Amino acid sequence: LRFLADPGVAWASERNVNAFNARSPESVYAALGLSAPEESGDIIIQVPDVAENGAQVPVEVAVRLPHVQRILLIGERNLFPLLADIRLSERSEAWFEARVKLAESSRIRVIAQAADRLYSSSRQVKVIVGGCLPG
Repeated sequence: LRFLADPGVAWASERNVNAFNARSPESVYAALGLSAPEESGDIIIQVPDVAENGAQVPVEVAVRLPHVQRILLIGERNLFPLLADIRLSERSEAWFEARVKLAESSRIRVIAQAADRLYSSSRQVKVIVGGCLPG
């Protein structure tokens, strides 16, 4: 992951192993104790519509909500869907880019915790094998 404001990133003292080992998005939410987020147009996700290499899918996320405390990145169809759990300090800009692995075509979901509320947005990514679209 690359952060715009590295000094402002607040690192969690412990990694939530149960969340990262969860096998479904619902299990991730349960392991993290999250309630259902509301959809938000203030979460901008930039990913390719079609990824030729599922092992390195570029993702850029910008959250334009005030007081963002946490950002979760989820690959809904991955065996282990939680890809990143980022906690931010007040000084951080809620923006990052990453290269993630998607096992198959999947929806990328971003959940942002801002002012103690949860917001969500998602984008579909089609992963193709061998660089050719079927049919």
